[in-house]
Amino acid sequence: MNAALKYEWARLTSLRSTWWISGGSILVAVGFTFFVAMSIQLSTPGELEGSPDGDYSRFILDAAMTQFSNVDPSFYLLAYIVAIMGVLSWGHEYRHGMIRATLTAVPNRTAVWTAKLLVVGAWVAAIVVIACVLSLVVTLLWFVGLDFEFDLPYLLTAIGSRIVFTVLLTWLVMGTTVLIRHQTFSLVMLYLWPLGIENMVRLLFSIVAAINGDEGIYEATRFLPFNAGGRIIQNWSISSGELQRDLDLFGDPLSAWGGFIVFGGFTAAVLIGSLVAFRKRDA
Repeated sequence: MNAALKYEWARLTSLRSTWWISGGSILVAVGFTFFVAMSIQLSTPGELEGSPDGDYSRFILDAAMTQFSNVDPSFYLLAYIVAIMGVLSWGHEYRHGMIRATLTAVPNRTAVWTAKLLVVGAWVAAIVVIACVLSLVVTLLWFVGLDFEFDLPYLLTAIGSRIVFTVLLTWLVMGTTVLIRHQTFSLVMLYLWPLGIENMVRLLFSIVAAINGDEGIYEATRFLPFNAGGRIIQNWSISSGELQRDLDLFGDPLSAWGGFIVFGGFTAAVLIGSLVAFRKRDA
């Protein structure tokens, strides 16, 4: 296993795409936070002063660190950018025929599969932490007139939830790439499924629900993988303008744990299938 981990670490860090994607994702996240904070500060000069109350402070700091993904998970572009490394970790191997060299260097297929998950997952998690910390620093610099109430456990939980969501997303596309062994198709599905397919399914279910007069049909779409996965990081209700607390595990909307179980379970199923396929078929 140590040999597999060292091999994967060397492979990941020696690719220029790893550094370009890592740097680009951090730049996008922090840059977005910078310009939003700057726009708010410049458009409301002299008004951003005082001490926001607990929930308002939590909302602002959470939103600033994570590009408003606590309001809408689709805003969390960082996760969808760094997940590209998950596709490339297997896609490069199959596209350029390097998987044979990998299996020659490390013949244990289970070790190779596990090492890729662990190394890429750890790298992605580190990027999330760096982006969150830098975004928070940028926000505090622009909003220096506000005396925020810092809830450290809440902020750490916010960062942790982004790590969980991003790592699961990365592992999901890694498993998909192993199953289909096609880099381009995996990259397309990374964006087409959450932004296209699931939205079309939700639209179709809403039409059927309107025709039948049964809202339960549309409510079932909360169990769609990416819709559920978004609940891991979304905790602010636009309609009520407050943090969502004490949600039922599989209620409507799902709680964070409910979203984790659905999205994590779906990811686990794909990963198990990918491991079985990787162990049994030819390289």
